[in-house]
Amino acid sequence: MKKIVILLKLPLIKLPLSLLFCFGSFLILSGFTVIGHRGDPLQAPEETFESFNDAFADGAKYAELDLRESKDGTLIISHDSNLERVSGQDISISKTDFNQLQQVKQSNGESIHSLAELFAYYQNQPQTRFVLETKKSKKNKPTDMEAKVAELVQQYHMENRVMVQSFSAASVVSFSQLLPTVPRYLLANELSDINFDTLQVVTGIDIDATLATPAFIQQMHALNKQVLVWSDIEEQASALANISLTDIDGIVTNYAQLASAYNQAKSTTTMSPLDITSATVSATHAVASVTNPYLTLNAGQPLTAQRTYSLSTLVTNPQHSYAALDQQRWADTDYLNFGSDALLAVPYLNGSASLRYGQTALPLVASPSAPQQVVAHLIPGEAATITAVKLINGRPWLELNQHGWLPAEQTSITLATGEAQIQYQQLLSDAKLTNIKLPRLRDYLPLTQATLPLSTLKKYLLTPAPVYLQAQFQPQNN
Repeated sequence: MKKIVILLKLPLIKLPLSLLFCFGSFLILSGFTVIGHRGDPLQAPEETFESFNDAFADGAKYAELDLRESKDGTLIISHDSNLERVSGQDISISKTDFNQLQQVKQSNGESIHSLAELFAYYQNQPQTRFVLETKKSKKNKPTDMEAKVAELVQQYHMENRVMVQSFSAASVVSFSQLLPTVPRYLLANELSDINFDTLQVVTGIDIDATLATPAFIQQMHALNKQVLVWSDIEEQASALANISLTDIDGIVTNYAQLASAYNQAKSTTTMSPLDITSATVSATHAVASVTNPYLTLNAGQPLTAQRTYSLSTLVTNPQHSYAALDQQRWADTDYLNFGSDALLAVPYLNGSASLRYGQTALPLVASPSAPQQVVAHLIPGEAATITAVKLINGRPWLELNQHGWLPAEQTSITLATGEAQIQYQQLLSDAKLTNIKLPRLRDYLPLTQATLPLSTLKKYLLTPAPVYLQAQFQPQNN
């Protein structure tokens, strides 16, 4: 069968993160299927009932397993053709009858299992599902494996609880005839492993995660084919952060619990394009970024205070929103103001906020976008520094001392500098807060612009003078 590389046959469409958007608006993400790689091999010996049970307990929807034939033709669950790695005994599966293989114990005391034993054990546990991978030689031996799998699937009524896959295209094609209602996947180490004829009879491709680019996934979805991904047995948990950002349909992983957490978090979010693709960090301090907006476990490079960044994508969950600077860095939108909102925030930065007369305390919340969680209080006598400003529906929220947020209109605000007062005065009237303490503008100006003699103050010509500068200097002449 002549192989045709699919990416050469289809028009390549280069899309940014926004390739997930539908109808130009937003997409409610549906998550992905978590498949435990040989069960959960990090907690129990691989492909044992204990390992499968651990994977299901950790949130895996399916457990993946490998099938080989014993000397007497029994379907055996084993990744390797020899049992030495898992049992310490040099025993070839294809040269040993099943009754002898049953005597071999793994480190947890379990025997080597057959597929029939697996189906019998889990028959009355409908929440358990399996991905069955046939291990075939380059000559597609053994040739009767697919028929034996199909017979057991039908005998135990597992048609709705299994998927089948193989690196052998012939094996997958055979399943399309024997089990036409069961999902079928071609395993691929390289893009050249995918040929057009096989693609017609498979549900999807199960491919090395490093090859599952956004463009490849988009092309497969355009052909109505699913994309599952896998990585080698040395897979790192950190790889899940990057994999979960793509529009995959499923992942075969050693970290079922962590993958399930990413899946659950992703399924509660919406992803949307940004109409305004630049935003300013309206803060006096550096702002942390994360490498994944679903589970914010890993920090990215911080954002610089009061710098403007280009952005592409917005991910929103019930508690928070994150905007993408690139595939590796997502910023908390609490600290970002888009378009003209950034100008409305500037006058208040570095100012101070205090209680109004008669107020006893004001709650500070964790986030202006989800103001239910109170983290601190602004108390009488405290003048808290305004360390960030966020415009919500045109009205500013203030972060105080980097420790919590409250609506600016609830406080009494003192601007930090004369420049801030000028910026405030330049705001449109409906954008101005009315709870501002405004000293005389001349009190903010450098002394060189006041009416005092200049003789001994001339050297301060380039020094911006804060409001209290006149009290700090003693002129020689009056």
